[in-house]
This record gives sequence, C-alpha cells and structure tokens, in this order.
Amino acid sequence: MMLQIQQLLSRFKKQPEPEPEPEPEPVGDIVNIETFKETFNPQNIYKARWVWYHTIMAFELFLIIILLIGILIKV
Repeated sequence: MMLQIQQLLSRFKKQPEPEPEPEPEPVGDIVNIETFKETFNPQNIYKARWVWYHTIMAFELFLIIILLIGILIKV
C-alpha cells in the first residue's frame, strides 16, 4: 500500500523545467526598423533613382554626340 502511494505521489511531483533552447545566431547584421525606415524613405529612393536616370541619359547623350561627330567626319 505504501509503495502504491509513493508511486502515485511521484507522478504529481513537480517535474524540473526543461532548459530553454538557445536562440539561433543571426545570419547577418540585425537592422533596427527605425534605421531601415529612415534609410529607405520615399525621398531617398527618389533621389537615388533620379541620379541613375540622369546618369544613363548623360551616357546616351555622349554616345549620340560621338555618332554625330562620326557622321560629320564621314560626310
């Protein structure tokens, strides 16, 4: 009888809590969301696109001028 009571009590004893799993290491640098919002706001994106657009246009204009000079020399 005593053995049965001990077995019954052992079932209700508080079990030790398992150790929490360690958090995985971040793959890259963690960026603060506020820093991300400041960096990629619409005004900064517009400025970057404006620069690239006008750089490409300047390169095209340079090629057109070279072609026109070539035509002028050929004629």
